[in-house]
Amino acid sequence: MDLINYYNIFNIEDTADLNSIKKAFRKEIAIYHPDNNSTDDAKVQFNALVEGFHILSNPERRNAYDKMLGSSKTDKLVIIDEPIEQFQYKEWKHESKKKADSYSQYSVAKLLAQDVFIEAGLQGLFSIDGNILEGLGDALGDAFDVF
Repeated sequence: MDLINYYNIFNIEDTADLNSIKKAFRKEIAIYHPDNNSTDDAKVQFNALVEGFHILSNPERRNAYDKMLGSSKTDKLVIIDEPIEQFQYKEWKHESKKKADSYSQYSVAKLLAQDVFIEAGLQGLFSIDGNILEGLGDALGDAFDVF
């Protein structure tokens, strides 16, 4: 099974912190979102971005992914031979596909205005356990980090 190098897709170093990953995700997702780019290549790239963010934004998944990626971080694809790693990676890809389908239903503006960058997905302003004004401020701050 081929393992995609998400660090290359985001154009970041493998030592990048979460804020750098978020910023790269926001920048790229705005380019490849279906509202802005309707080509087949853009859809593939959009899905890969969501998939990469799903993996790299979670410390446990990122740690496991880095171990799978090993020393060949400069290559675009790596072959995974371990059955457990293959299963784990397939599961991540499946979860990410659902997220990408969900994210593509939102406009770019709405997607960037919401806190899509947390593990739970599209909660953002609609979270029932937070203050909506506080959530709005956080979401707008995140959105402006793109620029």
